[in-house]
Amino acid sequence: MRALQTVVLVGAAYYLLSRQIAPHWTEIRARHFAWQPAPLLLGSVLVLGTLGVLVGAWITSLRWCAVRTTPLDAAKVWFTANLARFLPGGVWQFASLAVMASRYGMSTAAATATVLLEQVVLLITGLAVVAVFTPAVVHATWWQAALIVGIILGVVILALPRPGARLGHWLGRYVPSLTQVWSQLGPRHLLQFCVILTVPWLMYGTAFRLLALGLLGSGSIGASWGFYIAAFTGSYLAGVIAVFAPAGLFVREAALIGVLTPVLGGGDAAILAVASRIWLTALEIIAGVVVLAVPSTPSA
Repeated sequence: MRALQTVVLVGAAYYLLSRQIAPHWTEIRARHFAWQPAPLLLGSVLVLGTLGVLVGAWITSLRWCAVRTTPLDAAKVWFTANLARFLPGGVWQFASLAVMASRYGMSTAAATATVLLEQVVLLITGLAVVAVFTPAVVHATWWQAALIVGIILGVVILALPRPGARLGHWLGRYVPSLTQVWSQLGPRHLLQFCVILTVPWLMYGTAFRLLALGLLGSGSIGASWGFYIAAFTGSYLAGVIAVFAPAGLFVREAALIGVLTPVLGGGDAAILAVASRIWLTALEIIAGVVVLAVPSTPSA
């Protein structure tokens, strides 16, 4: 499986570099950046705020499961797991989550179950955001399939807490701790979670357009705020679905370039996709390092 993952990841990198970036290399090298500080700063603040919303949503779900922890300790656990997703292998995020949760006195089962729940709900709300902001593509076959997947996932979430549900019964046999935690969440909690986790997509997409404005200038970005929200969200979801790619590496960039090229041109699309990855990764690392550097008292 690791060999297969490596092959697929190398293939995705080759496609990105040879098919989407190399043909526009001359255009990319000739590009003069606008470097407008106000949009770049505001976009960075929005990204950091988005990370705060995601951490806050996770803390809320922990409290629904009767897990008591301080916001700082929860943030340390969340940021460690978030940064671990960049490591290849696909298991380090949850391995680090389990280790850090245990260190700070949290239930490992509750921490893992609520992070999984957050990921699933983010996938569903992301599909909904894309559908709302790109009505022209809702009728395409791919998006119809994506929306069906989202609906199925939503039904799964609602079915898990039901003791008599067939899927819940099956999971209860093999992953009892997971179903025990999720069974504490009712429909009201799930609906509230969906509302909360719609906000990060809107904030991320808005920050992405501000990045385009700061790098390329107002005369080059040419599309509505809704387009940038949909483009960023759709590409991010593509990276999430591509489980073989750590943090969606290469897949997200390829998807983003494909969406942006008809509007911005291939050169600017490639620049913005790569810049977005570097920008977001840098902000996530900075935020994680700052949070982890703040002293706290582990529960041993």
